[in-house]
Amino acid sequence: MVAVYFKRGSSAPRKRRSSRAIPAEHTAYFEQVFAELRLHPEKIAIVRHNIAEFQAQPYLKKGLHTAIDRLLLVFEDDNDIELLYRQVMSDDIGQRVRRYPLIFKGIISIDSDAV
Repeated sequence: MVAVYFKRGSSAPRKRRSSRAIPAEHTAYFEQVFAELRLHPEKIAIVRHNIAEFQAQPYLKKGLHTAIDRLLLVFEDDNDIELLYRQVMSDDIGQRVRRYPLIFKGIISIDSDAV
């Protein structure tokens, strides 16, 4: 049975919150990251290095720790970039991983012409 909540002092039901939409900037950033990873699969080592740096820190946020654990599960099988892309862009694992774009720091090189 679905619970129905009411506004205080009113008999009108409260609107249910929808899940937050992913900002377009975040999606564009991750699309660029994975386009670069597809072109240069050796850059997956940068992601592994970033994860190792975060794991070496003594005090991590619980959310970042969970995101790292979930990414490590993806890396456990192999370095398949398409599998990593599907997991990061999905709604279950990816929602937490996309909160921490610094995991993918150093993949995209910013040219001086683009700035």
